Amino acid sequence: MNWITRKGIALGAARGLLYLHEQCDPKIIHRDVKAANVLLDDFCEAIVGDFGLAKLLDHRDSHVTTAVRGTVGHIAPEYLSTGQSSEKTDVFGFGILLLELITGQTALEFGKSSNQKGAMLDWVNSLSYSYGTVWFQAYDLIIHESYSYGTGFYSGQEDAPGEEARRACRQGTRKQLRPH
Repeated sequence: MNWITRKGIALGAARGLLYLHEQCDPKIIHRDVKAANVLLDDFCEAIVGDFGLAKLLDHRDSHVTTAVRGTVGHIAPEYLSTGQSSEKTDVFGFGILLLELITGQTALEFGKSSNQKGAMLDWVNSLSYSYGTVWFQAYDLIIHESYSYGTGFYSGQEDAPGEEARRACRQGTRKQLRPH
């Protein structure tokens, strides 16, 4: 799948989450954002699906406390520790989805060799800490490493992947970019 298609899938999933979180009344917290729950139509337009774990939340409320449910590798650490789910936990799952789109690997493939959960996040954090604290540097390294391992998708004939994301990341520190 080429970069333009993957970028379109990412934008479509983002639009779907925006609709669920901001335009529905009450808002809908999906609680299981992952690639398998983003359906594609005949034109590779993304449709967020599988609402089996979804919770309704009044716009005045900041979170819902529930038993932790979701897919290993896609669950936000703060949701695991507190049982509180919100738009932010969906955004975390979306971030993992983006990493899967960029690298061409699933969150669980990263941990297979060491039988380690959360290996994709550990890998991104190691890139960030090894090469600087700003996320755009880690993002650049993710793309270049995925090409060197043959899992990348950028042909070099399209616009550079994620140029807008790199510009946005340059405007703040990693702490400012991560939702709290």
